[in-house]
Amino acid sequence: MIHLAISDSHLLCAQWSVKDGHQILTSFSYKALSRPLDVFSDSESEIISVLNAGLHLIREDIPFDGDKVYVTIPDKYCNDVLVPVDPDLTENDGWEFARWTINQRWTSKDSYQYYGRSFIGKPQSVYAIRVPNLIIEPIKLAIQELAGDPVWMGTESSTFFGLYPETGCTVFLPESNGYRYYQYSQNSFQNGTARYIKNQWKLHPIVGSDSNEEAFKGDFVFAGKLSDKRKANFKGRRIKQLTALKGLAVEGEILPKDMKEDDLYILTAIATVQIHGPTLNFFNRPGLQPYQYEKPEVIETPKPERIKSKKNKTKKKKIKPKKKKVKKDKNILQTALYLFFFAVIGIMLIYDQKPELLDFIYLRDVEEKSEIINAPEPDMVPTVEQKVESSKTNIPKFIIESQSLISTVIRTLQMSSSQNITLLSIGTGRMDLELVGDKTMDTPIDSLGDVLNYSLRQVNVDSQFKHGYLVKYPLLEEPINQTDISVAGLELLVSSIESSFIKILDPIERGGQSQTPVIVKISGLDNIKHILFKLSTSGQNLALEKFIYVSELEKFTQSAIFYISLFLPPKSVPQE
Repeated sequence: MIHLAISDSHLLCAQWSVKDGHQILTSFSYKALSRPLDVFSDSESEIISVLNAGLHLIREDIPFDGDKVYVTIPDKYCNDVLVPVDPDLTENDGWEFARWTINQRWTSKDSYQYYGRSFIGKPQSVYAIRVPNLIIEPIKLAIQELAGDPVWMGTESSTFFGLYPETGCTVFLPESNGYRYYQYSQNSFQNGTARYIKNQWKLHPIVGSDSNEEAFKGDFVFAGKLSDKRKANFKGRRIKQLTALKGLAVEGEILPKDMKEDDLYILTAIATVQIHGPTLNFFNRPGLQPYQYEKPEVIETPKPERIKSKKNKTKKKKIKPKKKKVKKDKNILQTALYLFFFAVIGIMLIYDQKPELLDFIYLRDVEEKSEIINAPEPDMVPTVEQKVESSKTNIPKFIIESQSLISTVIRTLQMSSSQNITLLSIGTGRMDLELVGDKTMDTPIDSLGDVLNYSLRQVNVDSQFKHGYLVKYPLLEEPINQTDISVAGLELLVSSIESSFIKILDPIERGGQSQTPVIVKISGLDNIKHILFKLSTSGQNLALEKFIYVSELEKFTQSAIFYISLFLPPKSVPQE
């Protein structure tokens, strides 16, 4: 097995094997990168080039052939949140809310993958973490090219969860003025910075509670050896001090002499504990991942008997199936070759005796060329673009994007039968749409925008089919004139509708402007359309950034969640 640790300045790779239940470190490689990495500033091609160069240097020291590879990345490469889920919201609603919260706090146009976990407790909460896509896929492909088996990727801190997967733990990493802490358990993931001042803990949480009683749970772990001064901070508490390579036997002198112990704590955790299941795995499918853990069981007595019985049985059965498989393979190959030769001979005879049967190939080529010849001249394109740009000069970008989203939703609900729509999720220029109906869909979905992807599968409801579309919808050229709406006005509008829900979050700063995130849930198709119409006419300082519509055909119920941002109205300049 192999551990590959990625950092800004170097790559660390270690290989170990298991013999008689003991882990033995057999190979070790430490390679400095050609230049420091900056995941948030460097381009994707630059990062891939630097990492590939480092991996090929490591490949000279450690063969990856068929070995399982565990990858860790720094926690600072990711953004994460822990959000409470209201009883009126489902788990999927909480997941969408968590993703939306991340994008509000850390705005970016880069490509990301989102992973998380749902915690059932009081209150129920959802954890989400955002990982740059340029870190996941390129590294996975590079490992596969080196003949390795990429089985797990996660943050550095999450590996310590494997030390106490059942009770959970809080890991303390030393800093100059305090600690960086990470708390992992079956009920929550939290992290932040902490200082011990005047016999009290003072927390600055990044994710989770600001109370040390809520944030510090499970067993305490310190990465390294505590000084006498730091021991006083944990007086009265049991805390485990990690020792580098404890539980690992080192084969020969393979470690560099200047190797720091700080770089070996994560390797120690990965090689000696089980991280699959309790931790989040970035090599798995994105989305919510459940907690899974099974205690390893070692059975010693029946091993010799089972091995002997298996060998005796396999010796008797090995010869017969091999002969049958070879015969079948030969018969299949012969049949395929006969069909191929007869097909080639048949085509040659047709072309020789009746070549007019193959004229359709030439005619199609001529038609494609004629379309290119008859295409309109590109001289008129710049004039159209100039007109569109001139109409958008004084309109904020968030208004154009919001009104385009609302317009697309209204058109979608109107043109297709609302009872056939099971899911409509839209935001950031793209719409996921699922409809249930006949195998042939009459609704002109392509009129809503560019159809990027399409799927079709049969459902067990009166032989109906589910159609899935991924649509890139266009922006409006000239949004309609609107008026401002206040937080109180929006709250009054929603509260006037039965079975509605509104949650107003704390204001945040975004691009030098104060923004108030709001979540609204509406039930009933007529009520949903009513809110959409109101937002389209009263949204000069409002942005509908995400909209999710769900319809349960069996219960004849519809609900929608609006993810809204309210901006402070611009201050009016007094005229003289």
